[in-house]
Amino acid sequence: MTRLLLRYRRTLVLPTALLLAFVLMTLQARSGSSLALLTKQILLAPISPLLRLATKSFEVSATLWNDYVDLRRVRRDNQFLKEEIRQLRIEMGELHETALEHARLSRLLQMNNQVGTKAVVAKVIGKDATNWFRTILIDRGADRGIQRHMAVVTTEGLVGRVVDVTPFTARVQLITDPESAVGVLTERGRVIGVAAGSHWDVIQIKYLPLMADVAVGDRIITSGMGGIFPKGIPVGKVVRSSRPTNGTLFQSIEAQPHADFSRLEEVMVLARPPSNTLSWAGKEPPP
Repeated sequence: MTRLLLRYRRTLVLPTALLLAFVLMTLQARSGSSLALLTKQILLAPISPLLRLATKSFEVSATLWNDYVDLRRVRRDNQFLKEEIRQLRIEMGELHETALEHARLSRLLQMNNQVGTKAVVAKVIGKDATNWFRTILIDRGADRGIQRHMAVVTTEGLVGRVVDVTPFTARVQLITDPESAVGVLTERGRVIGVAAGSHWDVIQIKYLPLMADVAVGDRIITSGMGGIFPKGIPVGKVVRSSRPTNGTLFQSIEAQPHADFSRLEEVMVLARPPSNTLSWAGKEPPP
């Protein structure tokens, strides 16, 4: 028993002291005598530092625990706020994209009301821009009245023509496709030629006579000949003009398409009007 008490003496000191203090305070409260008060003071004097230490330790522990709980709460709130901010950014991005799409569609629909022919607005859902073929896939087909050889435009200008139709989709050959050929004329000089695709992002304007008045910056529009493309659709702008000296009868002309094929998202498919002349209401291409 003695060994057991010696072994745990340090552990028993504080509880024993607290118990004695409690007993003394109880006795004082009951008797109120000076002897009890004196006895309490004598016995409490050695253990009062321990009592203060215990009280302080409890206060520190309580403070640390409260701080820990507050820290956990702050971290949880921060994580919640971060997630909320992330969701708001996603929603803002989606709203921005929706606003841009609505603006593009609004311009197409406005043009649709003024071109003087039936038209169908479609979204681009696929692209093939290899060196051999330059086509896009749109999400409108025979179910919406789309037919082969219909002209396809944007607000900037001519895109190409429909070459293949399924019930719900259609494939469009771009004017930059090497197999593409469009009857055109120069807007200023009214010289007739053919816009042919190439393996690059420019188009060749062929069959313009050597003496024809053509200069860099001239606009090229559809001529309306051939029965596919209505007259007056902007095609491109002359970026290079030269007169070969090798005996050929025609100028060498290159034009930059007005339509930006790298950014096509929505297009409009035109039905051929009876007059085959388009009252163009698209955005004026840059000079």
